[in-house]
Amino acid sequence: MQIRNCGSEAFIGNLKGRKVICFGAGLRMIKAAYIVKNIENHIAFFVDNDEKKQGLTFQYLGREFDIKSPDVLKTVDTKDYVLLITCVSYIEIYSQLKDIAELKDMECYIYETMCRYPETDLERFFTEEIQKPAFHDWKQILESHNLKNRHRGKRCFLIGNGPSLKAEDLELLKDEITFAANRIYMLFDKTKWRPTYFFCVDSGLYSMDHRKIREIDSELRFVPLNTGITAGKVYDEVIYYNRAMNFVEVKQEKVVFKNKVKFSYDAEKVVYGGGTVLYDALQWAVYMGFSEIYLLGVDCSYKFERTADGKVIENDIDKGHFDERYSAGISSVSETFRMLIAWEQAKSSCEEKGIVIKNATRGGKLDVFERVSLEDIIRTKDTV
Repeated sequence: MQIRNCGSEAFIGNLKGRKVICFGAGLRMIKAAYIVKNIENHIAFFVDNDEKKQGLTFQYLGREFDIKSPDVLKTVDTKDYVLLITCVSYIEIYSQLKDIAELKDMECYIYETMCRYPETDLERFFTEEIQKPAFHDWKQILESHNLKNRHRGKRCFLIGNGPSLKAEDLELLKDEITFAANRIYMLFDKTKWRPTYFFCVDSGLYSMDHRKIREIDSELRFVPLNTGITAGKVYDEVIYYNRAMNFVEVKQEKVVFKNKVKFSYDAEKVVYGGGTVLYDALQWAVYMGFSEIYLLGVDCSYKFERTADGKVIENDIDKGHFDERYSAGISSVSETFRMLIAWEQAKSSCEEKGIVIKNATRGGKLDVFERVSLEDIIRTKDTV
């Protein structure tokens, strides 16, 4: 396998008459249409490890493409095709294919890297960085931190980056256990508060911010394995973990979006994506044993939203985050419908375990959970 990397326009230009075989008939490929222009004109077919999808067709931009078993790759003429990995588990897929003799001359690209960080040296990452202990031994490292039930019976706060979040709110949480994410550091110059645990799952954001993230003053900084590649290097300061995300399923012989996501009670084994980084953080909070979980700054209100049918709508609000600079360099279109599906699942999954989730966000559209006042929560603790 000849691993390659370039920008999306260069990728189309480099085809030179060859057809594209896409590995992964799922959400990533649906999103690719917005970035890799006219790619549908170059696709030959899809392959997928999910046996339920094999033999079906993938409906994509008004066309239907066959979904086949990866075994078919051993029979194609590699001079006529290039492979594009279009699923989130690209590290596993590349590892699955890289040593197959019949594919030694096939060019292989990864959608995630091609669109978000085309300058990254993927060959170096897969031969050098991925072998570093922080990445290679991620399971043992997680075990060494003794995270399971570390905070049994305690309370914590999951902090979103919505427009309602204020530095003054964070000052109230200086003595609390908190989970925060992404560009929360943009508020650090306004508060002495720092998160106990920090998360980043967005590959585009991490590719730009990884140097800042490794220096965030938190007890632990969490990044999924497949997001870690976007930095082009592995950091000892980061805790890597396994994240699975699959928003499509086979229903009535068609590949369609799911209306339900999974929730993990064993975060060291796997954490499931839910359209928002805080869904990851919540699964870790449950694994750590918290019995009371409060949300803050989780507005679920965005200027631009993509609906379940793929349309983009503009809402009558000024901004979707606490700082106008927040979205610089990353997509400003959010999929709120997917987040709400995840929050509904979070509620039912936590209720099964007797875990209480309440929403202390000031305003916003997240009404899945009971609303509470942040000041009342803090006051209650102070008087106990």
